[in-house]
Amino acid sequence: MKNKYRTIGNILLITGSVLIGGAVILIVTNMILSNNLKEETMKLTGDIKTEISRRTGDDTGKTKGDSANGAEYAELEIAVIDDCPYDGYLTIPVIDLEMAVFDTWNEDYLRKSACRYFGSPYTDDLVIAGHNYKSGFGKLKKLVPGDAVYFTDMNGKATGYVVEVIEVLDGTAVEEMITSDWDLSLYTCTYGGKSRLTVRCRKI
Repeated sequence: MKNKYRTIGNILLITGSVLIGGAVILIVTNMILSNNLKEETMKLTGDIKTEISRRTGDDTGKTKGDSANGAEYAELEIAVIDDCPYDGYLTIPVIDLEMAVFDTWNEDYLRKSACRYFGSPYTDDLVIAGHNYKSGFGKLKKLVPGDAVYFTDMNGKATGYVVEVIEVLDGTAVEEMITSDWDLSLYTCTYGGKSRLTVRCRKI
């Protein structure tokens, strides 16, 4: 009987050690990916700002702060930099987040920065996705209603938004994500990937 309990105890000990080891590996991996994302998106955002400055003739490296006019800008202008398409960049001052926004989304782009999933700031239905890395959209959980969000396009036109609702949607709720009445939606997967943390914003 003692041998039986000893065997069970050893099995449980080994299983626990494996689980703890796996958790440590996962944490370290996420930290590495988060650091890589931070470095990558800083570089990409810098490239985008350089391109905006070139287009606008603004050699200060800063973009203009006036809001975009939907009547003038019906379509998002895409800039191809190093063979990748970009729409502009996202800024959320309260969480010190600034990320380049790819024109489309795929896993390769998501590992580097945020991606436009649907819509446009000029049709008031923009949806932007990003990985939940600590240096990226993992910061979204810190937002509260009233926080400011800005999207700057490739012509240096900034559209301002204010956070109104933070909700968690089912991972399969694609239609609910893209057919909402919100002017801007930011989303990222929750830990485990089954749901989506979603930040809903209204245009200022």
